[in-house]
Amino acid sequence: MKKHLIYICILWIVSISCSNDDNLPNIRPSATGEYTDARDGNTYQWVRLGKQEWMASNLKYGTLYYENEYDGPLADGYGDPRQVIAHGLGFDFEVDFNEHGNLYTWEEALAACPEGWRLPTDEDWQNLETTLGMSAVTAASKGWRGKGVASLLRQDEGTGLGLQLAGNASLSRVPVRLFLNFLKEFGYYWTATEEENNGLQETTVFYRKIFGSRTTVYRDAAPLNILMRVRCVRDAQKD
Repeated sequence: MKKHLIYICILWIVSISCSNDDNLPNIRPSATGEYTDARDGNTYQWVRLGKQEWMASNLKYGTLYYENEYDGPLADGYGDPRQVIAHGLGFDFEVDFNEHGNLYTWEEALAACPEGWRLPTDEDWQNLETTLGMSAVTAASKGWRGKGVASLLRQDEGTGLGLQLAGNASLSRVPVRLFLNFLKEFGYYWTATEEENNGLQETTVFYRKIFGSRTTVYRDAAPLNILMRVRCVRDAQKD
């Protein structure tokens, strides 16, 4: 009996895993291309989904996050100048930048995208999510929503968006310390949209989060003491 139950459990787990992959819609860009940022020479692939064109990798423009002073030199707990503090030993920040792009404060993110592109608004993200099959009502809700949509966002083939589990960074200012968090576990991405009437005395801004073991996408608002990655978007260009 016990072996029979174990066998059923294994089949159930496998069936869920398979259904998560097999039941995804086959959504592909209507156009693709590449864009070279004249400011620093970085080239980005882009994909057209619906009426939007999204960069297919995270933005790298600007001062490297691990060299930024953030209103004062980064320091460890003893006050010695340090670039950044990561959870784990032997972390290579240059490798992280090359693989995952830069990390930005919200103020930096607002000005980071090149001319003709923009930091996506919350509405831009919702438009992308509905293009990938999420209902408009669900897209406008908070929390984890849209089964399967995170899987589509992460596809290198298929949608081609390749959204990464690139973590975030938390910033404290006395002393100025930057902690890199959740690499390979979560992905955090800014929007350009402030949350209205949040009941707080600080600004909060909508963002998107994905998690490696979930197929849903998280929508909520965060305070400004966090650094996140950036994907740039533009309205679809005429061919």
